[in-house]
Amino acid sequence: MATREPRGSRRRPDAAPPVVERIPPRSGLSRAEVIANQRRRIFEGLAAALAYHGYEDTKITDVVELAGLSRATFYEHFRGKEACFAAAYEDGVERLAAVVEAATGDRGDWSAQVSAGLGTGLGFLADDPPLAHLLLVESLAAARPARLEHERSLVRLAEALRPPDYVPGGEVVPEETLRLLAGGLASHVSGRVLAGEAEQLTEDHDLLLGFLLAPTLAADARAVAG
Repeated sequence: MATREPRGSRRRPDAAPPVVERIPPRSGLSRAEVIANQRRRIFEGLAAALAYHGYEDTKITDVVELAGLSRATFYEHFRGKEACFAAAYEDGVERLAAVVEAATGDRGDWSAQVSAGLGTGLGFLADDPPLAHLLLVESLAAARPARLEHERSLVRLAEALRPPDYVPGGEVVPEETLRLLAGGLASHVSGRVLAGEAEQLTEDHDLLLGFLLAPTLAADARAVAG
């Protein structure tokens, strides 16, 4: 009878499991701070386990070992892996959105806003490859609620790519085009992450910027020609 291969060897035989810092117990923390600390460690443990095992093969044992917490503590926060993933995904999306919005908020020129937001977002993902893997790869393999959240995130991204009214020519980029832009961007980035190239994402800034701005530039050109 063949011996079953370890879960990790089927996923990434060339890579050791990512290491999550195990924060030692600290005194003087409020209850709210303890809860926030535990949730953050669980999210980081989950992301590290997913990057090594994949969603289907990741077990609660993997998560708590990497988080440096007990199973009992995990279940104080989440009913199971699906609920934990959904919370980790939402947390990651909100953190990504926050840094992107902070980078684009005070820029008047549309192309400068897109460039700044894109660069900041790529940098955020490049700095945390396990989180990038969770958001862009494992969200497609997770349970149905998580996949639906991923689709909602693409809708949110498409809306963020909508040019403002003051774009020269005043032509609105069609909704379908915005969805294609969001899907194309997500597909490219997820491919890089899946290939183990998350840390090189910032190298794609100029390529992706040209892709995202192309419909607006085309609309401007048509307005000038017309």
